[in-house]
Amino acid sequence: MEAGAAAGELRRELGLLDVAAIFVGIVLGSGIFVAPSAVAAAAPSPLAGALLWIAGALVAASGALCYAECGARLPRTGGFYVFYREAFGPSVAFVGGWAAVLVTYPASIAAIALVLARYLGEVVPLGGAEVPAAAAALALAGLLNVAGVRVGAGTQKVLTALKVGALAALCVAAVASPRAPAPAAPPAGAGTGVALLGALVVLLWTYDRRSDLTLAAREARDPVRNPGRAVLLGSVTLAALYVLVQVSVATVLSPAAAAGSERVVADAVEAGLGPAAGRLVAVVVVACTFGSIHGAILTASRLGFAMARDGRFPAWFGRVHGAWGTPARATAGLVAAALVYVFAAGFRNLLAFFSFSVWIFYGMTAVALLVLRRRRVGEPLAWRAPGGPVAPAVVLVTAVGMTAGLLLQDPRRSAIGLALLLAGFPAHALWRRLEGRGE
Repeated sequence: MEAGAAAGELRRELGLLDVAAIFVGIVLGSGIFVAPSAVAAAAPSPLAGALLWIAGALVAASGALCYAECGARLPRTGGFYVFYREAFGPSVAFVGGWAAVLVTYPASIAAIALVLARYLGEVVPLGGAEVPAAAAALALAGLLNVAGVRVGAGTQKVLTALKVGALAALCVAAVASPRAPAPAAPPAGAGTGVALLGALVVLLWTYDRRSDLTLAAREARDPVRNPGRAVLLGSVTLAALYVLVQVSVATVLSPAAAAGSERVVADAVEAGLGPAAGRLVAVVVVACTFGSIHGAILTASRLGFAMARDGRFPAWFGRVHGAWGTPARATAGLVAAALVYVFAAGFRNLLAFFSFSVWIFYGMTAVALLVLRRRRVGEPLAWRAPGGPVAPAVVLVTAVGMTAGLLLQDPRRSAIGLALLLAGFPAHALWRRLEGRGE
């Protein structure tokens, strides 16, 4: 057993490929199987569709690089909670951390588990047992993560390699088939600002969860350099894969068929390889969603662990398992919270309320990076985001635009989400009083 583990600390056992696999595995979930439809509806040509995916990758990579440099400056378990505490103080860190621990992470993980169960039902008959199947997937992912960081990281590498390889192979096979759509004009409205903005929203959702990597960065063998390198490697991998998927859809389906499909990748594969191939897509979706669940549990469990170590969450969750060297209690707590959302699906409405806050937090992280740079925290620095102010500027502009767009699109839910966030400040004051702590 390592000395760090004996002292109650998490082990540094993650290499560069481990970290990159976690990044790609978390981001590559179910979104890619539906997003090409929105892109086909918005893009006036296949080239424009590919460029949209590349633009989305640049925005996503900019956000991930902001998190990675913050992590390089503050290489500690806890990700954005640690950054906010240093840049803005404990109150803001508490609000962001509790919102993520109690709602955003467990509810989103539960939603992915339900998607997994739905597609699993296309592979094997579940007889209406989708909810128990989703719960079983959560429990399995939790157990793999509790069993040790090497077990968890090894599982994630295998899952990431399988789903990237399988999705790429299906797309190449579909494109290589002799079937091709008849030439057709792009869908009505393609190329307009409204259509392109709508497609970009879906694209950025497909690249979401890119911030989770820094939650477990402390367990990298090189916690300063590896997360940033993994972000660059993972972003290039995801962009190439997403462009391949979009090109294969455009090659096999007509623009109208692609734009109107609710299962566009499955329809493209079936059109290219025949109806029986549709079940292969369901298998790939199951692998993708399980990999996303597994990676999200691996990283998100570190947030509750870090907050408990900081006295902002029950201390019980801040302990490391003596034999496995993992935050087993924080992992079990996260899985238990996700199971609540699975069995009480109505609570997913809360996730919709908090979706408004996602871009607020992305923007805050860009500001936090600028604050840390100005204060020269962690310098001299062995790794920093390339491009100087470019990455935080891209994130800030996008965050302002997305937040304003969501506020105009759904003002009621956005207002509720904002109110729930602001309620965290009196909750923090109450927590301080109960714990008898001062800042």
